Amino acid sequence: MKPTLLLLFVFTFLTTTFAQNRSNFYHKIKKEDIDSGYLKLIYRDKSGASKDISVCGKYLKGIITLDKGVPVIDFWSITDDKYSSQANCISNNTELGRFEIDLTPRNKVGDPTNYIVVPFRAWTWGVGATPFRYRPKTEASFSTISTSLGVTINYGRTFGWSTISPRAINNFSITVGPFIGLSSVDLKKSTVKSPTTWTTDRTNAAFTYGINSIFARNNFGLVLSLGFDNNFGENSKEWSYQNRPWFGIGINTSLGIF
Repeated sequence: MKPTLLLLFVFTFLTTTFAQNRSNFYHKIKKEDIDSGYLKLIYRDKSGASKDISVCGKYLKGIITLDKGVPVIDFWSITDDKYSSQANCISNNTELGRFEIDLTPRNKVGDPTNYIVVPFRAWTWGVGATPFRYRPKTEASFSTISTSLGVTINYGRTFGWSTISPRAINNFSITVGPFIGLSSVDLKKSTVKSPTTWTTDRTNAAFTYGINSIFARNNFGLVLSLGFDNNFGENSKEWSYQNRPWFGIGINTSLGIF
């Protein structure tokens, strides 16, 4: 019971601590997408007057949100003045205003909802669990698929894309990086180094660590992991799979801005 209570406490703590989970998150507003007409970028100055505007470098960083069905870009601060003399380019000299992406409107009920796809990047924290683990054969124990109660935190580089329509922004991403956490392991005849002398089964808490890939839609993701478990407690050294690699499948939540 004590390992279970400890894991629940850790999960609650992590959920609270890492609720704001993304750093350096930005959409990539590409020049090629604007020049091709895929992204129809409109700039409205403080008076409300509009004009077409472009990106002169390869891309600019910004965050896209919806305002009453209109995608609006909040560009990151631009520090260099390379394009400040070009009037049609977004630069550090461009006056603040409203940058909109013009989505072709629906004219009839039967018209499809138009959307665009914009890539994004981020560094991401997450909270996950990998309950299903395949453990390869050891000298004393057979290969096995085990289930383990546990919770992990992970951090990694996120590559993704947003599908943006007047109705919603949905985000799809892949995050790769390390994880650490707590889990539990069962010590019994089939999992110890000396099964012939083993008499009393027990469950130990374990420190778990490794690397995983997370395939996510918005806040929810599927996790594929390569990990290791180091159990601690009575008879911990008798466990056959101590610090041996395992392969796992689990779930993850980012709990962040999406």
